[in-house]
Amino acid sequence: MKVPVVSTFKNPHSCRHCSGIHLDLDVRRPKLPCFWCDFDGVPKGTSHGKYICEQCTREFFIRDNTEHHFTLKLGYDVGGIRDAAEEGCELYSWVWRGISREDSLKKGKYRVELYGWKTRGGRDGLGLMLRVFDGVTGERVPVLVANGVGELDVYAFEGDAAGVYTSCRPYVRDVRSEESMGFARGCLRGCLEGHAWCRTDQIIEIDMPRRPVGVLGGERVEYGDIPSRVLDLGRLDEPRLRLVETWEEGEELLGRISRGGFVALSYCWGGDQRAKLLSENLDAYKRSIDPLSLDQTLQDAIWVARQVGFQYLWIDALCIIQDNLDGFGTNPDKAFEITRMASYYGRATLTILAASASAAAEGFLAPRAFSPFRTGPVCVLLRNHDTKDIIGTVYLVEEHPSTPAEPITTRGWTLQESLLSRRILVFAQRQLYWSCVNSFAGAGGNVTVLTDRMIPGRRSLVEGVYPVGSLIDTSTTAQWGVIVEEYTRRFLGQEGDKLWAVGALAEQIVKVGRARGEKKRYVAGLLIDEEDKKSWLSALMWRPVDPGRKRPRRYRAPTWSWAGVNGEVRVGRLQNEEPAVVENWGVEFAAKGAEYGALKPGAWLRLRGTVMTAEEVGKYGVVIWVKSDNSAMVFFQSFEPCDGPVDRSKWTGLSDQPLWELKMLEDSPEDKEAIMTTLANSDFQSMLLLIALDVWHTQGVAGILVERGAGDQTGLCQRRGSFFLEKTDYARGHPDVKSNFFELGHTETLKII
Repeated sequence: MKVPVVSTFKNPHSCRHCSGIHLDLDVRRPKLPCFWCDFDGVPKGTSHGKYICEQCTREFFIRDNTEHHFTLKLGYDVGGIRDAAEEGCELYSWVWRGISREDSLKKGKYRVELYGWKTRGGRDGLGLMLRVFDGVTGERVPVLVANGVGELDVYAFEGDAAGVYTSCRPYVRDVRSEESMGFARGCLRGCLEGHAWCRTDQIIEIDMPRRPVGVLGGERVEYGDIPSRVLDLGRLDEPRLRLVETWEEGEELLGRISRGGFVALSYCWGGDQRAKLLSENLDAYKRSIDPLSLDQTLQDAIWVARQVGFQYLWIDALCIIQDNLDGFGTNPDKAFEITRMASYYGRATLTILAASASAAAEGFLAPRAFSPFRTGPVCVLLRNHDTKDIIGTVYLVEEHPSTPAEPITTRGWTLQESLLSRRILVFAQRQLYWSCVNSFAGAGGNVTVLTDRMIPGRRSLVEGVYPVGSLIDTSTTAQWGVIVEEYTRRFLGQEGDKLWAVGALAEQIVKVGRARGEKKRYVAGLLIDEEDKKSWLSALMWRPVDPGRKRPRRYRAPTWSWAGVNGEVRVGRLQNEEPAVVENWGVEFAAKGAEYGALKPGAWLRLRGTVMTAEEVGKYGVVIWVKSDNSAMVFFQSFEPCDGPVDRSKWTGLSDQPLWELKMLEDSPEDKEAIMTTLANSDFQSMLLLIALDVWHTQGVAGILVERGAGDQTGLCQRRGSFFLEKTDYARGHPDVKSNFFELGHTETLKII
């Protein structure tokens, strides 16, 4: 059996089918209309590098009037392309994927080529797309990108003449190399000198200036944002490692940190660590710490911080006392320090993100393994279209559409650490990346220069790692929705950390909202606007993606909060009316003053709205269990319709058919069991209540399911799930569900815990 050869940049693909193909470069100067004199022609260049109208001499405010057009013409017809693909040519295999599903192309003569263009040189990457032309008429034939191909990226090595025309570079797999560290220092310098957005952790509006007129002055860290403890790394020529308590050291140290900044580390613990700060070793750590006693990730972070020019580093394991670590607020030092996470990561000059390591013992600076591309690299010569002179060598590459998730993006605590950070060095599985509020880049790959974010647009080159400032174009409510959905997909080592591990982010979103003039309030994981009654109802409309996950063993949050269940949730988005109102609520914090942290048992809210019992709904409909995406419906139980307030006798032949479908989604297995028990016993069906929180015009009513008097909570209610009530096909001509619900239901005030 022949083993397939894996193509690399050192050993790129080239075969008899593609070795003679060239990528032709055609440099053009396009016409531009002059709005002053109506002249339509090619602008004239001046000795000062400007472009002016040839007729009236008015200046065109453009940086470059050059277009680069790239064309790669294939030498085969459709049949030849298929044959070359079957023989294993990677280039023709990619082309064949794009045209093989078009039956119309399998007959007749067609010309196939790859084409790309850009307005300027090496600042941007270059991609080639498939184009097909009729071989007789020359007309272009549309080919769907959905056929399985998008673009082939054009790579070049640094120093090759072809690199002037594309910024795509081979990945830098040695993250300890000077090339990687030089990339890190260059991105940091460019950001500090030119990114106004990255100077603040509270970008209020998208129209805030992104760039200064000149170079920005030195950045300072406010004294109040400096961590209580940091590691003093010394200097490159005089390294040391000791813990310093910043306020104990006094003004001189605070001034140095304020001027020089500090670095924070974000990483996965992956279990207990070999060395960590305890009450008993605090004094010893203040004298000296043996670097070799630390787990490898911490050692690597110290090395990187020194390489990029920092003396002070914050690491949670060494800067927060770790005694009695159970996640329920019994560690006063941890409880206090967690309330300052927004400052530590939000005001750190730089965050080192050990994305590739799933445990502190692994480290993150080992050379990266080669990750094969979906296509290529295919070696092709770049030549001048007019002179046919060879310019250099390029490599055509198709990335895999998806890459494995970084270990750090699966952990709960690390979400807020990256979202709060303004500048991030991401040590990913493939290579080193940069991400800041304003820009992103990679040491290699198809984006290698600091590229401004398009807002809205791509958030990061590493999935799940980006500053929250990149969500500036959305409302704070929408930002919090994105955060909750991302956060609940992640894993927490301790159940009690659910609210602690996202608290700093909640605090940040509230601050941004208040800076925008909004009256935001954070209540048990929900973001509320005190001036918008709808915000409560929308916040209560969350639902679990996998209701098969059991609730936590110990109390963590009230049943009406997403923090009270395990697993991923989808947040609610209110559509129309306001059929209910939250009159008041109460929570008690587990740690004094920690309003963004864990809660003590007993949180409640009082909700007034229109309510129907399961008994009332059952007279006219069927109950259906559904998944979170409303797919794979399973009939659970049908209630026989009986005579009720609605006269249905005029629907001849349909009197025995259900008018409504009650689609229910339980919050957990325990909740489903409680619902089933209630539905199965007619004496208790009045205890299961449907509370309308949203009305979808005539399509239906949505809301939450609660059980009155659950367990020994006499008179109190617990949330059990969510519901959507809609018409069946048998209800044609019948009043809409909205009317029925509010006519048959009753208004009541419920206290939900």
